[in-house]
Amino acid sequence: MEFTAKKNNNATCDLSIQFSAEEVRTAYSKAYKNASEKVKIPGFRPGKAPLNMVEKVLGDSVMDDAANIMLNQAMADLFDKLEHKPIRLPQFQMETFDKNTGAKAKATYDTKPEVTLPKLKKIKIQPKEIKISDADIQKELEGIQKNMARNTLKEEGEPVESADLLEINYKFKETDKEYPEQGQVGKFQMGAPQNPPGFETNLLGMKLNETKEFSFTYPDSYPQSPESAGKTIVYTVTVSAVYKVTYPEINDDFASEVDGSANLQELKEKTKKQLLDIFGNALTKRATDDAYNEIIKESKFIIPESLIYEETETVFQNFMREFGLPVSSLADYAKRLNKEENEVRESFSKAAEKRIQTYILKQKIAEDHKIQISDEEVEAGYEKEATQQGITAETLKKEVQKQKAETFYRDKFLFDKIDEFVYAEVEKKSPKTISTEEAEKILSGKEE
Repeated sequence: MEFTAKKNNNATCDLSIQFSAEEVRTAYSKAYKNASEKVKIPGFRPGKAPLNMVEKVLGDSVMDDAANIMLNQAMADLFDKLEHKPIRLPQFQMETFDKNTGAKAKATYDTKPEVTLPKLKKIKIQPKEIKISDADIQKELEGIQKNMARNTLKEEGEPVESADLLEINYKFKETDKEYPEQGQVGKFQMGAPQNPPGFETNLLGMKLNETKEFSFTYPDSYPQSPESAGKTIVYTVTVSAVYKVTYPEINDDFASEVDGSANLQELKEKTKKQLLDIFGNALTKRATDDAYNEIIKESKFIIPESLIYEETETVFQNFMREFGLPVSSLADYAKRLNKEENEVRESFSKAAEKRIQTYILKQKIAEDHKIQISDEEVEAGYEKEATQQGITAETLKKEVQKQKAETFYRDKFLFDKIDEFVYAEVEKKSPKTISTEEAEKILSGKEE
């Protein structure tokens, strides 16, 4: 067997292989032997007929099997010799295949993606630094206060007030339509910010076991329930329980009840540190993502089209599962959107290409800068991950072993280390101090 391999400039390689007549005959013999287990020859049980008889009966009908046997063996023998390795088994085209003159096959296969990196120290980003105000701390404490609410059942005859918690049975319908046969049961917190503006005025003053029917027109824009926006709905509501909601006063006793803090000032200091850690970590991650975006802009990539196509399908399937949509083909999804498939595929393809670029970027950085992860660092990674999940490291590791996800987590911890290296290497302008409101906009992608 002889071969030639020529690297192309688009992450592909042209491979040509020539086989001797003896190699072709050997492949035929193996194909005949495999077929002898199934072929029926009079006077012989399956698999017992002499190979020369099998050959006479089957002739060239096993040619495709023989060619596949020969090519598979060839790739097994050639793999270590190829300078540019295929990322999947090549699809060969047989140009000739003859027992007397030999064979010739050719293929163009995809190779690993390639990337040329810029100097990391030339990449510039501007980190954001969070400023925690007294109002931020107070907001957090009030959130804790709400979670510690005490509900006291009101006596029969006491009216519903603006901060009460209700248990209700209710039906609803659009105007001029029939009520559904069965109603619904639920809780309704008076004064909650998500309540439709003006809705709860219909409930004020109601009493236990009282039933009331009223119409309510939703605002033209109502993100909490877009299907209700602008509609007039008729409600029939029966109050089955009324609770007076009271909240503990935010003082030293409150601080002690929350987490054993000695006083309110200590709880405030802890709360400030928690906010600094949460926002600080999130903003550092965002700054690291910004660094990768800049590195990608300055890098040169060569990625096989087939790899982008495959990753596009993965991104699409993940999208469908994430939003609880019935998993279908990308073509079917495009029809549902009343768009051309190419247009929809392009949007997913961009995300897929970005994922591939980021992945090979990190691999290349690790390779160039000899970044590896030790067993001790893996253990530290499990400890940190377990803390974030609120479980013990031992519990996490047992679950990882059960799911056979050891490689996934080791790679995750390695990539975390690469991220830290990249953030340390790039040039950082003086941090811009921002408020928690600005930080939330940035982290939610709503930054102007």
